[in-house]
Amino acid sequence: MRWAIIGLAAVLTAGASHAADDSLTARGNEPSWRLDVSAAGIDFEAPGLGLTFKAPVAARDVQDGRPRFIAEAGGERLEATVIEQPCADTMTGMPFPTGVEVSYAGRTFQGCGGEIMSAIEGGWRVIRLGGSLVPEGVMVTIEFGKEGRVSGRSGCNRFSGGYTLTGEGLSFGPLRVTRMACPEPQMETEQRFLDLIQKVSRATPGENRQLRLMAGDEQAMVLDRAD
Repeated sequence: MRWAIIGLAAVLTAGASHAADDSLTARGNEPSWRLDVSAAGIDFEAPGLGLTFKAPVAARDVQDGRPRFIAEAGGERLEATVIEQPCADTMTGMPFPTGVEVSYAGRTFQGCGGEIMSAIEGGWRVIRLGGSLVPEGVMVTIEFGKEGRVSGRSGCNRFSGGYTLTGEGLSFGPLRVTRMACPEPQMETEQRFLDLIQKVSRATPGENRQLRLMAGDEQAMVLDRAD
C-alpha cells in the first residue's frame, strides 16, 4: 500500500502551545497508518494493528531542532515529529517536503509530510541530463508554476506548457518552444533536454535537496534549486 501525504500547513515554532493553527495529515505503510492533526485535536489509527488514538488537544514544541506534536489521552501518549528534509514515497519515490515519525504504543511509524506540490514548486536549474553534466555556460531551467504550468530555458530557446503531478507520477506536455538558433553545444543540449523531458514519468528527492526526474527506472535529469 502506497503512502500518500495530504497536508502540512504552518511553520512550527518553539515553545509548547495549542496547535489550533497547524494541521498535519500523513499516511504510512508496513503497517498501514494514518495521522490527522487539526484544530479539533489529533487522530491516529493503524487498522491492521487494531490501534486507535484520539485527543481533543495537540500541543507542540521543538526537540533536538525538530518540530513535534504531542497529545495525551486515556493514559496514553502520542508524539509526531516533523523531520524537515525531503521525503520519498516508498513505492513511487515521489517527493514530499518533510518526513513524519509517529511514536505510539511502543512503536515507531515512519512516513512523509506536506503537499507534494510544495516539494517541486518554483525554479530549478538542470545540472545533469542523463548521467552527464550540463555543459558549462549552457543554461537549462525548469519553473514549476501553479495550475499545472511549466516554463524555462531549454539550452538555447525558452519553452512553456503543461505538466501533470500526482502522488503516482509526473509528466510533461504538450510543450511549446521558441525557434531561435544558437551555437553548439547549446543546440545539442537543448535537443537532449527536450527528448528527455518527454520521457519523464516521476520525480524523487536527490542528494542535498536536489530533485531527480526519472524516466521509468532511469535518471533523466538532476535539478538543483535556482538561486
